[in-house]
Amino acid sequence: MGRLQVVGLLLIVTGVFVASNIYTLIPIYSEIAQGIHASEEQIIWGSSIFTVCYAFGLLLFGPLSEQYGRKKVIVSGLLMSGLSTLLVGLSFNIESLFIFRGVQGFFLGSFAPVAFAYIFELYSDEKQRTLILSLINCGFLVAGIFGQIVSSALTLFYGWEIVFYVFAVFYIALFAFSNKVHIKTAVYPGQGFHIFKVLTIPFSNKQLFNSYLITFTLLLSFIAFYDSLGRMLSADGFTDEELIIIRTIGLAGTILAVFTGKIIEKLRLKMTMIMGILLCLSSLLLFILFSEYPVMITVLSIPFVASIALLIPSVISFIGSAAKAQRGLATSFYSFSLLIGASLGPVLAAHLSFTFVITVLLAFFCCNLFLVLKM
Repeated sequence: MGRLQVVGLLLIVTGVFVASNIYTLIPIYSEIAQGIHASEEQIIWGSSIFTVCYAFGLLLFGPLSEQYGRKKVIVSGLLMSGLSTLLVGLSFNIESLFIFRGVQGFFLGSFAPVAFAYIFELYSDEKQRTLILSLINCGFLVAGIFGQIVSSALTLFYGWEIVFYVFAVFYIALFAFSNKVHIKTAVYPGQGFHIFKVLTIPFSNKQLFNSYLITFTLLLSFIAFYDSLGRMLSADGFTDEELIIIRTIGLAGTILAVFTGKIIEKLRLKMTMIMGILLCLSSLLLFILFSEYPVMITVLSIPFVASIALLIPSVISFIGSAAKAQRGLATSFYSFSLLIGASLGPVLAAHLSFTFVITVLLAFFCCNLFLVLKM
């Protein structure tokens, strides 16, 4: 296996472990609440603080990597992620949990935008580049299930603190491997460090602006669908184990991401995005028709997840190509848009019925189709 292949594999694995910690608190709110003598409502705020700090990290580290280099930011970020994750496991009251979880989120935000820009610089072959982008983004989808399963299992057998100790060990190991394996790329010190440049990126190019609007809906749709489905099925008597099985079946759709490069090569980027949106719209319409049949929804979740898995790498490929010299800044805002959408997914699910959520997602993807057609 050549060095570029090893780098790609390492980025994919790192992406899964980084994104997993977005979800680790979700199944263990009550255990942490008991452990540090707080209420579950207070622990939930720990996830909100993590999200805000993670979003700030996404905006900050892309511009930093322009000035100091992609490798240096990825490697340093993993080291600090390991140390801050260890501190989360050492939390002794609600205030310390908030602080340590916020610091953890901030440093975990150093990976995604820098890794995306790094891939564009490292891989000149479009098919190879698209494959790695696809697999990293699939890893983000898989992490939504993986993070919760690992968190639940470790807490069940060893206690909630072990969850963060184990992840800390993995981040330190990934830091060591990354320091040895990753390749130094060009730096752009002339651009300087101005975080406000990131905020102007969407308005510098109409194509980018449309891309970010689409990006915003992708993880939002994935999370809102599964959260809303889980609430509906829980009310019908489904157990947590059955819900995990249903989610895992849907993840079979991520296999389509492996073929994204070939699909783009054959259909071109715009047609690939149109195909992904049409697949998503078809799935959403069928969800409404079969909303009272859990087995059918489970089966139909496979093409739905496949559409998201196809769209995410297609959109980041489009953004990376359109941004050119401002790739680090553009991928920072891409990651930020993706996360902000993801953070709103549970809000939709908490306040709307399953059918209403699907209707809202249908409206989003009709707008997405209109935006892509204008590109």
